Amino acid sequence: MAAPEPYLLDPASYPMRTEIGLRYSDLDVNRHLNNVKLIDLLQEGRGHLHRQSGMTKADASFTIMVANLNVQFLGEAFYPEPVVCHSGLRAIGRTSQTVAQLAVQGERPVAYAETVMVTMLDGKAAPHPEHYRGQLEPWLIAS
Repeated sequence: MAAPEPYLLDPASYPMRTEIGLRYSDLDVNRHLNNVKLIDLLQEGRGHLHRQSGMTKADASFTIMVANLNVQFLGEAFYPEPVVCHSGLRAIGRTSQTVAQLAVQGERPVAYAETVMVTMLDGKAAPHPEHYRGQLEPWLIAS
């Protein structure tokens, strides 16, 4: 993945902000936030975005799933200061959406991630239902 465009490194570009506390057990042997734990924090931020936007109103026939996840580690994070996960939609396709996230600690960016999520109907990729597409548009990132 290429370096993020400058507006993607600006927290003000994102429609959602989620503060996530760290646990001592999130540290690696060098006393930094473990990269795998940072990916967990990004997933938690995506979950908050999906709940807040109503994207989680899925059932057995309609859901969304992760098709691709790219993370750029931009800096180190340390215990105990919380990480703030800024989230929004970078793109809305016919069957997919790209969630962009910026994780910061204090004023320092520590990670940028893009996650492609695909709409699934009856177990197969399918176009977004109209009501769902309408729920996505307000969560687009301001460029």
